[in-house]
Amino acid sequence: MRANFVMSGVREGIRRNLLMTIALVLTTAVSLSFVAAAILTGVEIHRFSDQYQGKLNVSIYLCDATTGDPCRSAISNSQKDDLQQKLTDDPQIRSVSYVSQQDAYNIALKTLDPSETQFMKVGDLPASFTLKLKNISRDYNAVQDRYKSQPGVYQINNENETLKTILQLFSSGLLAAIIAAAVVLVCAIILIAITIQVAAAQRRNETNIMRLVGASRLMTQLPFMIEGVIAAAVGGLVSLGVAFLGKWYVLDGIFKTEVARKVLPDLTTNDVIIAGGISLLAGIVLAGITAYITLRLYVRL
Repeated sequence: MRANFVMSGVREGIRRNLLMTIALVLTTAVSLSFVAAAILTGVEIHRFSDQYQGKLNVSIYLCDATTGDPCRSAISNSQKDDLQQKLTDDPQIRSVSYVSQQDAYNIALKTLDPSETQFMKVGDLPASFTLKLKNISRDYNAVQDRYKSQPGVYQINNENETLKTILQLFSSGLLAAIIAAAVVLVCAIILIAITIQVAAAQRRNETNIMRLVGASRLMTQLPFMIEGVIAAAVGGLVSLGVAFLGKWYVLDGIFKTEVARKVLPDLTTNDVIIAGGISLLAGIVLAGITAYITLRLYVRL
């Protein structure tokens, strides 16, 4: 009987404040969507870093007929052999492999989009030595200084710097999602508090009568708390749908080719469900706490 009475109060409260409830649902949905986006971005950053951290190489590009300054001429066989021997004997280098112009062309065909390679031919990319350092972060500068002035060396490239740049872009997106989520969550909290105060003011006579006939304070407060929780739960479910839509639009749409080629790690359905579930649970808990504090501090029932 008590449950029926409480739920009838919830239905009546939602009916009376339908527009405010809809606004609360939408605000909560937006804020929790940003929360889910921040979680998924964090997962993507972690997987991207793990995927590439153990595969980072240093490339020493060699002079040929197509390279410009500081090359004066193409590297000779004796210079190439001498450089390879020095690299092999270097204690800071774990392994050395030679990538010919043909190999570079074949790698480009496999990793780049066909529209970018349709006019490419063998010789457009220089030959290089690919180095695996024992510690790329610590040893790169020393290796670069040691070999950048060697005869036949055109350029030395550190993939670790490229990875850092990409991770910084991801981190910027993560920070933006966190800030947006925080701002909209504050708006949602304020809207929950206002909705509870308005609903309580509308039903003050009813709650006073309930108190006079012996109802506990918790029993009179419960309908208002449930209203806030229901609005947050609906908003959380909407945010879960938005998370699926965002994953489909970004990874399965914009970056479909990069994901298919394993350049970017993919997110699974389970990842989206977990992120959406966390944001949903956070929204419900936040709504319950906000409603309870509002009733205790600002509403006398």
